[in-house]
This record gives sequence, C-alpha cells and structure tokens, in this order.
Amino acid sequence: MATLRLCALVALPDTSAVTLDVPAGVTAALRAPARLGTALARAVVGLTPPVDGKVLVSDRDVTALPPNRRRIGYVPAGGALLPHLTVRRNIAYGWRRRERVRDVVDDWTATVVDRLELAPTLDLRPHLLSEAQRFRVALARAAACLPEVLVVDLPSAVVRGGRLADLVDRLTPADTPGAAVLVCTADPTVASDVAVAVEVAA
Repeated sequence: MATLRLCALVALPDTSAVTLDVPAGVTAALRAPARLGTALARAVVGLTPPVDGKVLVSDRDVTALPPNRRRIGYVPAGGALLPHLTVRRNIAYGWRRRERVRDVVDDWTATVVDRLELAPTLDLRPHLLSEAQRFRVALARAAACLPEVLVVDLPSAVVRGGRLADLVDRLTPADTPGAAVLVCTADPTVASDVAVAVEVAA
C-alpha cells in the first residue's frame, strides 16, 4: 500500500496551498468549504488539473497522469451512481475494464458487499435506496478496484447509525494496512470522526 502526498497543492486560485501526508491505513480529513473541498478531491484524483503543487502516491508523481493510471479510488459528492444500473452493476462498473485486478476482484467485491451490508440491495436501483445506502454503494464501487488511495468527497455527513471511520475500516483487505484515505468535507462532525483533520481556508 502507498502514502498519499499532497505537496503545496492549490486546487482553486487564491486559496491556501495544502501540504499533507496520508500513510497507508490512515484516514485524514481536509475540512474546507464545499466548493473548495470538491475542487481538492477532483485535483487529487485527476479530474481537474491543480493550479499549483503536486500529488504523489508514495514516490510516484501522478499530477499529470489521467485518473485511470493513478490507482486512486474516488467517491464523489452524492455518490454519482448510475441511475439506470442496479446496485450490483454500479459496484462492478469501475473494475471490469481493469485487467490488473480481475483475478482477485470478484472475491474482494463480494467481501466488500458483505461488510457494507449491501447484499439485500444488489438488485435495486439507486432511487430506491436511502442516502446512507447510496453512499455505501459508492464506497463499495471505489473499494472494489483495490485502490492504493481512496478519496471521499463528503461535504456533509450521510452516515446514519454508524461512524465513517467504521465504514472505512471495513474496506481493508486482510493482512494489509489498507489504503490511504482522504476525506474532503465541510462538516466538522465528519472531520472529528477521523484520525487526522486539517482545516483549509478558502
């Protein structure tokens, strides 16, 4: 597993640079206004270029790489589930074209579905789920790809009857430290639920 390193990363003009190391198995939160938090998340995963700074996965500089070459899983704000697909097909959507994980991903996906208590929902479509269930499906989709880093854009808390840290712990394969997890949030209750929290001024 890898360490996520943000090196003086600036996601939007005239905002503070972010420098942060998130080791494997650690969950860190960047607390920032929703627009800035989303911009930071998108810059880390490669959907938009940063204004300045670098994104490293261990010693690999991934700043200029496309998202599919970064080995970073992404849970966008709201989950961004495909409404015409069932939960089962939403979870499978991200990994079917990734050859490097096909040999192990079926068993691991089944494990994630079980750990996140999604089995009863597999044949449902997203509009039939609660907000918290949709979030778990988006987590499962990102974790099924066995990413080295997981980025969660979570402007406000959606976890009901449980803690975000508990859900993240369920995404760790046996005998590994787990992915480095970065949560971008505007909600102080989300930030207080993780091991490391850093506030970013707009």
